[in-house]
Amino acid sequence: MTGRVHHAVRLPMYDWPQVRAATEDLEAALQSALLDALELTPDRLRPWPEDMDLAEAWAHPDVLLTQTCGYPLTHALSGKVRLLGAPHYAAPDCDGPRYCSQIVVRRDSAFSKLEDLRGARAVFNSPDSQSGMNAFRHTVAGVAEEGRFFSEVTSSGGHLASLRAVAEGDADVAAIDAVCWHLACREMPELAGRLKPIARTGSVPVLPLITSSRFSDSEAGLITEVIEAVFAAPETQASRARLGIHGFSRLSTADYAGILRMEREAAELGYPALA
Repeated sequence: MTGRVHHAVRLPMYDWPQVRAATEDLEAALQSALLDALELTPDRLRPWPEDMDLAEAWAHPDVLLTQTCGYPLTHALSGKVRLLGAPHYAAPDCDGPRYCSQIVVRRDSAFSKLEDLRGARAVFNSPDSQSGMNAFRHTVAGVAEEGRFFSEVTSSGGHLASLRAVAEGDADVAAIDAVCWHLACREMPELAGRLKPIARTGSVPVLPLITSSRFSDSEAGLITEVIEAVFAAPETQASRARLGIHGFSRLSTADYAGILRMEREAAELGYPALA
């Protein structure tokens, strides 16, 4: 259907070592089905560019299928990729294609509600994260004063690193994607057991599946049909169960408007940056 070479299918967002085998199985199933649907031969695929900056890889014109975060989708990637939809995750506080973040502190801390965190040390995964930064900022905006709430805010580079920073006392609080929190509770109980959620953020659609903007409407439609079929196939049930995926919804960019609304509302409350 297309004469181009494409990057292999990659689902990088929840690819923790503990679930890597299940991720690889699901990636392989999606890739095999896409080769058939798009009439591609295996030689038309190149390995996913692991050495490339993730934001650059998401926007690369050779992308076949990958998963990004909603914040880049509505900002750096706006108009540069095709949105296909989002998985349904079985984690607590996920509802269909929507999710939120858990605001977590050390279990032995005195923090029990959001207001207790005034003057505390916050950590977030990255500036372009919906779950770790934007939702966190939006939730804190209602209790911040003159644009500040925390005594210190640092970036960790990832949700798992944020969890460890809080557990080890290098920070007091972080906002953790509900799927990541569920993974930590299931796969790393010793780490999760040292932490406790004390609040939740508002919800938005979960991390979206995207493809290259080079694909036509009909090609993008075929890719979406493949995702729906693979996410319902008995052959992928085991890998999907391991990853907590139990469905898929087609979504439009309008469905992700809540991310922009959170950003706008925080700014209107005088809290444009997590601080």
